[in-house]
Amino acid sequence: MYQLSFAGLTLPFATLLEVLAVFRTDARLLALESSDIVLKHSGQAVQVLRHNGTLTVRRPGTARDVFLSLVDEIDGAYFRPNGVLQAAWQIRRSHWKLLYDAFDLTSTPRLIFSSEQIEAAANSRGRLDLHELLQQECERRFGFRYAGPEYGRTRDRNGRHEVHVAYALAEGWAVPEAVLEEYRQLPDRFTTDMSWGRVLVDVPELRGAMSPHKVRVLVSVMRHEKGGISSANAALLAMVMRLAPNSPTFEEVDDLLFHHGLVQAYNLPDRYATPQPLGTPVSKLAEVYRQNMADKRRDTSIARLKKERAAGRMSQRTVDQQTQIALLEHGRETFMLGNEMSNAIDSGDVHYLLQIMDCPDDRNRVAKQTVREVFGIKLLGVRAATRRRAIFALAGYDEACQAEWESAGSPQARQRVIELHQATRAAASVHPAVFARTQVAHHA
Repeated sequence: MYQLSFAGLTLPFATLLEVLAVFRTDARLLALESSDIVLKHSGQAVQVLRHNGTLTVRRPGTARDVFLSLVDEIDGAYFRPNGVLQAAWQIRRSHWKLLYDAFDLTSTPRLIFSSEQIEAAANSRGRLDLHELLQQECERRFGFRYAGPEYGRTRDRNGRHEVHVAYALAEGWAVPEAVLEEYRQLPDRFTTDMSWGRVLVDVPELRGAMSPHKVRVLVSVMRHEKGGISSANAALLAMVMRLAPNSPTFEEVDDLLFHHGLVQAYNLPDRYATPQPLGTPVSKLAEVYRQNMADKRRDTSIARLKKERAAGRMSQRTVDQQTQIALLEHGRETFMLGNEMSNAIDSGDVHYLLQIMDCPDDRNRVAKQTVREVFGIKLLGVRAATRRRAIFALAGYDEACQAEWESAGSPQARQRVIELHQATRAAASVHPAVFARTQVAHHA
């Protein structure tokens, strides 16, 4: 037994590794000189000092013996009390962590050993291989190395304590209350991939009711449900989960719970509670483009949802919500892009039109289809040069004007061509759509 005294306090500890942990974490010790701290082991003083500013101790004996004494202490106090080796889930998390604190010390031997102890124990290369020593000692004493013991009924190994506790609870094993209480006080100790273990700590009715995999998926589905999983619904959830496959997917469990009314349909996002301003169309093209684009997006979304659902990659309530959104979005498509295209045609802004439509057939098909529908100009299924000529014609450019624009050496020069073209067309009072049909027909 160790007794640590400082600032009028005396704290008992069963192991030196616990004392070293306090040295690292207790802010009350930061400002104290090592001479102000008294540490005794079975009534005998233990030297306390600072190494590179960190509080630590020095003990007599060889480095090997001193290091193994650290393992002896946690073995007798926590891993094998009363001579019976405990499973990881029977040991408190804080006590389990002491073993891995010892592994951490293997990389900083000068923190706990003097230079003389290190030199005396160094191998032919001048190194202390404490990590392998501890690996061998753990295997001899506990049956596992740094990777940790096997957990649950698997043959997998893990050194993380929460993994062992979660799987033990899922199996319905009698995890000690002291172990569970430590997790209740430290709710964030279940890392993201093991968050389902926290539910088993809080809801004892779920322990041993289903396989760990089923628990994990159930918790994932219920995470965002109002009320989540509690003692009030645990028995019903466990009963319904018996109908799930042995290794269910998220979607299968979601469908199962939805079918039995244990989860609610998804709400629509808040933005659908208010109308979407659509704007006002400036032309027939803007009206047709908006309708075509709305239809395209709706049909594409619904086709994708059907495909995902058929492949089992999406639950029914997700499909229902996303289908509703697709239908609502259809009515929220604005006239903005159609108006921009129409204004570009009216103003002869060929640069804008080329950016939108001078591309392969699989891109911006709706814009090209709309031009065909409104103006009778074909932009799909034609050669690149023919398509480009048709776009210039749509903007009201004859072949000579197109050649002048394309030969212009800078954006500024091209803009001057556009401005001259606009002035010429305005003087002639020719609408670009009429000119476009004439030019395309002539070119053909």
